[in-house]
Amino acid sequence: MDKHRNLLDKWADILLTRSLGGVRPGETVMIRGEHAAWPLIELLQEKILRSGGMADIAMAPPDNERGRIWSAAVSRLGDLRNLRAAPAWQRLRNEAADKVIEILGMEDPEAAKCAEGPVMKRILELDAGMREIRREKKWVVTMYPTEAFARIEGLPFRKYAEAVIRGATEPFSRTLKTAEKISAALSKTRELSILTSPRPGGRILELKMIIEGQRILNDLQGINIPQGEVFTSPLANSVNGEIFLDMPILVQGEIISGTYLKFTDGEVVAFRSKNGGRKLSEIIRTDSGAKRVGEVAFGINTGLSLPLKHPLFCEKIGGTMHIALGTCFPEAFGADLKNARGRRRFSRLLRSGSANHSSQHVDLVVSFNGGAGREVLLDGKKLSKSSWTRNP
Repeated sequence: MDKHRNLLDKWADILLTRSLGGVRPGETVMIRGEHAAWPLIELLQEKILRSGGMADIAMAPPDNERGRIWSAAVSRLGDLRNLRAAPAWQRLRNEAADKVIEILGMEDPEAAKCAEGPVMKRILELDAGMREIRREKKWVVTMYPTEAFARIEGLPFRKYAEAVIRGATEPFSRTLKTAEKISAALSKTRELSILTSPRPGGRILELKMIIEGQRILNDLQGINIPQGEVFTSPLANSVNGEIFLDMPILVQGEIISGTYLKFTDGEVVAFRSKNGGRKLSEIIRTDSGAKRVGEVAFGINTGLSLPLKHPLFCEKIGGTMHIALGTCFPEAFGADLKNARGRRRFSRLLRSGSANHSSQHVDLVVSFNGGAGREVLLDGKKLSKSSWTRNP
């Protein structure tokens, strides 16, 4: 990656300045990632230290996807009696960080495949608690190219690395106008409908949900690099109907694609997948919140030309939409979890079924660029495909 030093330098500056708002003297920035991402981690560490801050490098072992609270080995061999609570030092470390950078990218994704069962469920529950601590701070997620992920994508490493780095350094201005148009339309909408079909000329499926009163968000503040989505959390108990999500997406070490979901009063009541059906079933059975929708979003980054399977990229592609099974975004409900009043309000929303909490948040994507996506209706009126797709 030495030949890409200038682009890495630009990438690091985007993460530190655009995403985190700079580093002030005395601030601690946690950098989470595998050794495979060391060239970027090392550069970030250097820039943080030169700014007068401190870099806390939380290096994840190869068998631990995204540096979860425990590794895949614990899911196979661990005992629930030892998983009553997260280790105190992990909680203290997360609480001590002022800002957080998470760098995805693995040397051996197969090593991180976890066993199903109650131990894995407990790992996810405890890890969600740590994730919530980090989300209260300024944070950003990005992805470093590795040979292993190039193989998953079926691409030569050079081509894959160029796509990842180009996506990470894409100018924000290119998607800003699209984000503004989509956000303005959604902010006036009560009911959002997504029309899909598994095959050309086939039966049209319709999924409806209420988004009235919800805050329409985007990632152009740099919380994800690459950026390029407009999203919100619908009222979870309002989701009804059917949807087909065609695009292959890498979920917890496995590819899921060709997914059919049917919702009644906010919950999945039927599902199947052409690929990854067992993984999808495992996800849906994790907890009650994993049966419900926590996010609906538009991918608007037309600079992402390759349909990469990793969700950090797949969900951003211009001309796609995705829904996420699992936990919602409290900020979409205007709930500030940093204060007691905000937490009480969000608790009421959870009890009412409007908001949704889960240890899962799994994105599933449908393409409107000649894929299964047919139309999007805002209060019954068609949203122009030219608003966000590459192929209107």
